[in-house]
Amino acid sequence: MANEQKGSSRISILSLPTEVLSEVLACVASSSSTDLFRAKLCCKLFYEVSEADNIYQRVSLDKFEIVPWQKNDKLSRFLKKCRESKNLEALYRKRVVDYFTDKHEDSALECLEEAANSGHADAAYALGIIYIFVGGDELKRKGILLLSGMKKSRILKGKVKLCRDNLRALLRMIWVKNPVFLNPTPICCAMTYDRKTSSWPMDADDVDKSTCEGCTCDEEIGAICAALPYR
Repeated sequence: MANEQKGSSRISILSLPTEVLSEVLACVASSSSTDLFRAKLCCKLFYEVSEADNIYQRVSLDKFEIVPWQKNDKLSRFLKKCRESKNLEALYRKRVVDYFTDKHEDSALECLEEAANSGHADAAYALGIIYIFVGGDELKRKGILLLSGMKKSRILKGKVKLCRDNLRALLRMIWVKNPVFLNPTPICCAMTYDRKTSSWPMDADDVDKSTCEGCTCDEEIGAICAALPYR
């Protein structure tokens, strides 16, 4: 009896319209890429539907290394498909690596801006940091407004520390070669630079305590500098 019920359940699922199956798999993918791959193995129809762009757009990358240590052609094709399908996390990871390693800067910045505008908090944080490092009054001001805006936002305030930690973790995995990150300059002259070192604070634990916008951004820059390999 149980087998009959199980069989009828499978038949009812497979009889759903393709667009409905696609949405179901997209929901599965957004929470677990492993479950998505299992679904693809179930039957030919699931495999075909799972190749839709909206599946790759929403698939979770939580179980994938931010920067793979070994070359894997299958994984590379998968991540490329995710980026082509506008998966925000895939775009964020690739473009941060590109920008900090001095590759494809213009397209990297454009993709980060797209991801940030679409609501990806990590991309918005990284963009604010990049704007400040790049310098120039206009970009630096945009970076200050972006970072301070995140800290003032009721929705994003609680995510800033996680964004900071995620970016620091990513930077520790790559070789930062972009020269704009070599000599950051402070924003606020009231910043206390000698807290732990001669220039920038090396600990991210107290970053959220500043009230001045300039000092707040200096603290963020200090926390990111501490994660760079040459510091």
